[in-house]
Amino acid sequence: MEFASVSRRGALGTLSLGALVAMLPRLVAAQPAPVEGEAFSPDILRGLAESLAKKPYRAPVAGGDKGLAGLSYDEYFRIRFRGEHALWAERPAPFRAEFFPPAYLYPRVFPIYEVEGGVARPVPFDPEMFDVPGEHAGAAKAIGGFSGLRLLWPLNRADKLDEIAVFQGASYFRSLGRDQFYGLSSRGLAIGAGEPNEEFPSFERFWLERPDDGAETVVVHALMDSPSCTGAYSFTIRPGQAVTFDVTATIFPRVKMTRMGVAAQSSMFLFNVSDGPRGDDFRTAVHDSDGLAMLTGTGEQIWRPLTNPTAHRLSYFQDENPRGFGLVQRARRLEDYGDLEARYDLRPSLWVEPLGDWGKGAVVLAELATRKESDDNIAVFWRPEKAWEAGSRVDLSYRLHWGGERLGDGEARVVRTRTGADAQDGLRMFTIDLSGPMLADGLDGVKLDIEAKGGETTWSNITPYPRAATARAAFGLKPTGKQAELSLRLIRDGKPISETWRYLWTA
Repeated sequence: MEFASVSRRGALGTLSLGALVAMLPRLVAAQPAPVEGEAFSPDILRGLAESLAKKPYRAPVAGGDKGLAGLSYDEYFRIRFRGEHALWAERPAPFRAEFFPPAYLYPRVFPIYEVEGGVARPVPFDPEMFDVPGEHAGAAKAIGGFSGLRLLWPLNRADKLDEIAVFQGASYFRSLGRDQFYGLSSRGLAIGAGEPNEEFPSFERFWLERPDDGAETVVVHALMDSPSCTGAYSFTIRPGQAVTFDVTATIFPRVKMTRMGVAAQSSMFLFNVSDGPRGDDFRTAVHDSDGLAMLTGTGEQIWRPLTNPTAHRLSYFQDENPRGFGLVQRARRLEDYGDLEARYDLRPSLWVEPLGDWGKGAVVLAELATRKESDDNIAVFWRPEKAWEAGSRVDLSYRLHWGGERLGDGEARVVRTRTGADAQDGLRMFTIDLSGPMLADGLDGVKLDIEAKGGETTWSNITPYPRAATARAAFGLKPTGKQAELSLRLIRDGKPISETWRYLWTA
């Protein structure tokens, strides 16, 4: 069985190369040996996190297990995990767990436990679990632990196990839906994402609950640590057409926290049809996600197309008790990209569904300038308005939907955004294509509701598009400065019949 069955771009989706390299000195560390037969429960895990938060943070010491740390990208992905060593391989339960060696950008090892009947026992490590080809086979004999794990389940075919979840690198993890390729990833917690001096909390230990025969879910627990806080996480993973993670987390801040990012997502956006290729590229578009979708606490649906800016920028979407948000891939035809290897048309969307009231705060979008397809230059997360105080306890609960979009089907959605120079000097032209059942009966009575801060609209119209239940809204913008915040929606009889398109234009 393959050690990692991801595409070349998706393999780096958990963290950008530059960020990982910068983190290596503090990531390389050996962990204390796990104790045989410890009692375990979510309450015990929370107690462990709370106790750890009362102690000063101790950064991992440089050194540790470097046996395979010098591998290249291609060498790393030639390593195979031997399937006969998988956890639960001897059982009829459909779930399996396999593990990653400390190699390439992931040299750190940490304990992984199996939990059965409320007792946690360490998963035994053996270098023979890994088939390491070539000149590094000898070095593989000296490695001393795991650097991550993946869960398998027959996602696409009843007779074949596929990856449904990977936990590796800081607090990153990823999943996907049926017939999809890996793309974006999630994190346990982001701290200062998109800002200077970003902090990367790390999962320090994992506990895997042994599933019953015929179980429809598998449960993973993790202990998180960082200079600012500790955390106890539980993930109940349910595979299907889409894979869902029910996440419960308890955070114990060591310091006052104001830059936290809950339910954070990381993705890549290089270019699309709106802004054209960066450099000499044969493809029409290159991105893991093309927009941020939101369902606000008041029920408004918002779509914000992603961009690869010329300078880093943060956008804040204030809300109270949001109903959902996520990075979405709406362009779903192979011809939208023209890439037969990366298959960006098959990358998953990720929708966050808050469970319970989250109060006031903002969905934050970080867009970082990049010229590399391997960089995760997009981040999205929820930032609570109220700071987390040192010594407090913060309980979080949400559901992650990996696969398709989760918005309702009633209102028309944006399917494409284009912009370019207008025929009139000094003007920008925008076209927004929208589609949905609300447009099936034509455009009688449909009006455009447009707002422009930092400019004025000089003309606008809406016309039928040569596709069922689809229309094109267009307008000309006369900027009054270097930046303009734009919004547009379709109105009929005074009520919105489309989601709200929002865009930040910069000169």
